[in-house]
Amino acid sequence: MSKFSVDLDKTRPSRYVFLAKLWDKRLKNFGDFIPIMLDTGAFNTVISKSLVSRHATMLNGTMPIAIGGYKLVANICIIQRMNINGFTLHKIAALAVPFKGELKDHILLGANVINNWEVTLSRQKHRLSANEDVSAYRHIFNAKGQIMSFQELE
Repeated sequence: MSKFSVDLDKTRPSRYVFLAKLWDKRLKNFGDFIPIMLDTGAFNTVISKSLVSRHATMLNGTMPIAIGGYKLVANICIIQRMNINGFTLHKIAALAVPFKGELKDHILLGANVINNWEVTLSRQKHRLSANEDVSAYRHIFNAKGQIMSFQELE
């Protein structure tokens, strides 16, 4: 079991936002910090389409999703690596959509990742602490052997 913690963005107290580094495919190392928002009300992790070319691998396939009451068709992708204050996640199944405005460079981290953590959120300390239970991960594999984990829009 891995333990990690990260400071939450104090300027956005009504949301759980922290910074993490994504693997940059061009530079072959972790790049700049990217805002990550815990989306506790969503199963799927969603990445801004503008980040995909540098930080994720687009897979063949799309699926319908709803974000903020809007129905969209999202591209399926895999975020190669995410480093959260020294803790690294690998091959995160995500859906890519074109974000605008405040979220244009964000990742919304959904329950397909968060459900594998024992999480403590402290608003007073502005801190997220978690224990990762690797045995809890539930992966679905497609015909090419790629890891998939999504919840369909009904």
